[in-house]
Amino acid sequence: MFNLPYTNDDLRREAARQYAEIVSKPDLLEVGDEMRTRPIASTAGGKPEKATTWTQLSGDEFHDARNEVQELLDDAADVSRWAVDLGACGLRFTSELAWGRGGDAWDLAVQIAHRPGLSNELREAITAAVRGAVNRVLDDRGIDDTRLLHQHTSEEPAS
Repeated sequence: MFNLPYTNDDLRREAARQYAEIVSKPDLLEVGDEMRTRPIASTAGGKPEKATTWTQLSGDEFHDARNEVQELLDDAADVSRWAVDLGACGLRFTSELAWGRGGDAWDLAVQIAHRPGLSNELREAITAAVRGAVNRVLDDRGIDDTRLLHQHTSEEPAS
């Protein structure tokens, strides 16, 4: 994307927010109507109240962004059963481990979930063990392709 007032991360954040809304409000049908008044995170400059909203984009920019969000929703893996099972067991999303070309181009991702109250030390140890196991398998198989060199970790609570 060049010269756009939003980023890929903004589109993914909006698609994820709408995905969660769709799960909680199944009668939500129109992507564009839902996102109009929402802020575009990358435009906030550290001040959420100063963020541009999607509806403040030009007509073509909004239309393109809405279509891209719809495509992200259409392409989203159906992990609803997994998410329901995690919630039913009281588990929370802990971390994401990804290997790939870098940025948003992942070739492999592992999700970890845990019960609330798991110590940070134990969570970090488990995450490191999973990372090490995957790296060991890649090394043992001689996989050193640059497509699998990038490692990304982040931590977000489950919704």
